[in-house]
Amino acid sequence: MMIGRLLLCAAGAFLSIGLLIPAVPRYLTGPLGQQAGMVGVSLAVTAAAGVLARPLAGRVADRAGRRTALCAGALLLSGTSLALLAAGQLPLFFVLRGVAGAGEALAYVGLAALAGDHRRPGAAINHFSVAVNAGLLAGPVIAETLYAASGFAAVWITAAAVALGSAALGLTLPKTMSPDTESASPDPGSGRAQLYHTSALRPGFGYLASVWGYTAISAFLPLHVAALGGGSGGLHFLVYGGVLVAVRLAGHPLLATAAPARLAVASLLLTGTGSILLAVWLSPVGTWCAIALIGAGQSLGLPAFLRMAVHGLPAGERGSAVATTTAFFDVGFLSAALALGVLADRFGLAAGFALAGAVSAAGALLFLPMRHNEREGAPLDHSPR
Repeated sequence: MMIGRLLLCAAGAFLSIGLLIPAVPRYLTGPLGQQAGMVGVSLAVTAAAGVLARPLAGRVADRAGRRTALCAGALLLSGTSLALLAAGQLPLFFVLRGVAGAGEALAYVGLAALAGDHRRPGAAINHFSVAVNAGLLAGPVIAETLYAASGFAAVWITAAAVALGSAALGLTLPKTMSPDTESASPDPGSGRAQLYHTSALRPGFGYLASVWGYTAISAFLPLHVAALGGGSGGLHFLVYGGVLVAVRLAGHPLLATAAPARLAVASLLLTGTGSILLAVWLSPVGTWCAIALIGAGQSLGLPAFLRMAVHGLPAGERGSAVATTTAFFDVGFLSAALALGVLADRFGLAAGFALAGAVSAAGALLFLPMRHNEREGAPLDHSPR
């Protein structure tokens, strides 16, 4: 089935990315001899490149086809992973991480736009998001096993091979899953493939607010857990990911059909409540409860934001809408990491968690005026159930 191949492509591309999550910091502070601060610089380089590349990725997906965007992105991910074998100098390493950020943007936008083209986009987007998270969650576990067995080279080669396989599988997918894209996208004079799509701004800002809660735990949870005497926090991240995937799988009918504005409000309130809980309930039990709430909140958010972004748009504009919405992830991650880091240094981790929770919860206000049109997004699903 076409959707099955799409999901395999998504899982493979993001497994390739997930494999590098634990390996890149270790390589920077090991063979390259850098301080821990350079890990943050590496993340910033990759995220900044992704932000800059997403508008182009949206245009490529709308003009040249979704398949072109995802295959180009997967090939960039494969090439930059393999080139790490020869990246013995810091400048070259950063160049490769920047190109990988552009590759991730192209692959994600192409895949997400294909999911949005499906005759049942709500279901396809939810399945797509599960595949992405499955790849990202499995990657670090596999990478640790590979590193223990054969060092960095095994990680780089495996990441390159998986991404190359994703590109090869992507060639079997159609240019688009929507018939009207075939006639709309090739017209260079239409002017409809936009760098930034206005319909995606509200869901994009909602996604940004949600990302503040995610950043709080991804960047600072290990320090928080260690301060409570609970180790490195690895098990907490596993539980977070497990809750996220479980809710998306178990709640699939709801996520595919419920009003996305309601899902967005629930996502932001759950994420905000969980982040604030980290600030006020300073105990292992409080941390576990907070992680579960944030995982549940994050599971609801992305499917809702993407459904809102593409709702009612002709197929030739959906790539730009997806690119605009997902660009807010990188902007949110960078802004939150910088702001929360400064706040945590001056006032402690609890202050950072509280601010992240406040920003996420405040994002729900963006969607409260949409209650009069609670079914927005649903008309895209036309098939019988």
